[in-house]
Amino acid sequence: MACSQMTPSILHRYILKELFQFFLISLIAFTFIMVVTQISILADLTINKGVAPSAIGLLIFYTLPYSFVFTLPISTLLAVLLTFLRLSHDNEMTAIKASGISLYQILPPVFVLSVFAYLCASYMAIYATPKGTRAFNELVYSVARERAYIGIKPRYFNDEFKDIVLYANEVDVSGKYLEDIFISDKRDPRLSHTIVAKKGVILSDPDRKRLALKLTDGSIHYDSQEMTSSDTIWFSTYELSLDLRQFERKQKKGGIGRGEMSVSQLIAELRSSKSKDVRYNLYLMELHRKFAIPLSCIILGMIAVPLGIQTRISGSSGGVSLGLGVFLLYYILVATGRSFGESGVYPPALGMWIPNIVIGALTIFMLQKAASEKPIGLLSLFNRLSDQIRNLGHSRKTGRSD
Repeated sequence: MACSQMTPSILHRYILKELFQFFLISLIAFTFIMVVTQISILADLTINKGVAPSAIGLLIFYTLPYSFVFTLPISTLLAVLLTFLRLSHDNEMTAIKASGISLYQILPPVFVLSVFAYLCASYMAIYATPKGTRAFNELVYSVARERAYIGIKPRYFNDEFKDIVLYANEVDVSGKYLEDIFISDKRDPRLSHTIVAKKGVILSDPDRKRLALKLTDGSIHYDSQEMTSSDTIWFSTYELSLDLRQFERKQKKGGIGRGEMSVSQLIAELRSSKSKDVRYNLYLMELHRKFAIPLSCIILGMIAVPLGIQTRISGSSGGVSLGLGVFLLYYILVATGRSFGESGVYPPALGMWIPNIVIGALTIFMLQKAASEKPIGLLSLFNRLSDQIRNLGHSRKTGRSD
């Protein structure tokens, strides 16, 4: 690139092209990694539980919006970092400065990419994630209900439900109606019990996304470690809640969970809360998280500029490692802020914004240093350590060749 003959507009297009190339590669790579982790978790449902691969594919698709909320910021960070590392390594930054173009004049392409990523992440966090989470939970419930119906076989000890063994002498074709039932319930290690009933029917509650087994004409035999003898209770009807095991998702009592809530639903929940307890803090942080995490696209994108200019790292692997380190720092700040916000150490809303405030202040400081071509102390130390490690590795290679 002949930088001395380039106008700022041409330079902006050149840098923007580089940025979006690295951005797309990073976004695809990190989203793929998150999808692979989901596949490894859900593969057991296909192999051992007989869930259709198409259902697994839909479950993964519904988790994509949540994944994008995190992969968009880190992809923006890496795109800017790798672009400016390459420009510096190829001495193009030196040529740009020699042509009279300042650091601030080459920031617009970075800002364009960062704002684009911010808008995408905001849409994912505010609109797509609640819809995806809701669809995920509904499909999970549907699959779990189907597996409960299909999985119960007559004259067979069924263990589809966690810590429950169910035996039925007769099961109708639908799998819902049972006769001559024996159940061993060990969900409470201190008080296991056995249930015997003449008939039973599996009931589904779509609103609460739960299953229950309604039993008639039977008895419950309790056996506690603290008791010297067993107790027996007779019943005409008894309802046993069924644990959906790995299908289970934590749900908000009587409705939907925080992850499924839109901004308006979260605000309504906060207004209806009578006390500012831990539950209130969780809803408040969820509301602010929808806005704070997407904003990190701009902050992380901007801090990557001075990092790329003043860091002496050759090769994309070094740039990726540095980018992951910076994102790890941001994630630690998010986790710390969330923990302190939940416990009430400081206002919950502040807990979600502290990472952006800290990294944002550091970004302004580093940009000013880089614009005035003054070394950044921490990066200078990092460069010296990197040089020493590189020289040590080079000397070892030289010694072996001799």
